[in-house]
Amino acid sequence: EWTWVKGALSTIDRPYGIFDFFHHRIGSTHVVHHLFHEMPWYNALKATHAVKAYLEPKGLYNYDPTFWPLAMWRIARTCHYVDSTDGIQYF
Repeated sequence: EWTWVKGALSTIDRPYGIFDFFHHRIGSTHVVHHLFHEMPWYNALKATHAVKAYLEPKGLYNYDPTFWPLAMWRIARTCHYVDSTDGIQYF
């Protein structure tokens, strides 16, 4: 069954280069942002290191180092829409 935690853990941290500075690293600390959405942005990097150390050995931490324009293009090419919203949705 789908839960809030499963949803939060399905997000991906990704480096955005110089753009990390402009949006307070929300993309490179995305997993922590979804787990602890009320945490101030200035604590997210430290929390990401702790969460990664805990989750990565369990295979629960998602990180994609793909250059973000390439990742965006890949997602645009392969993302599919959902016909129905009945029941639990898995992607």
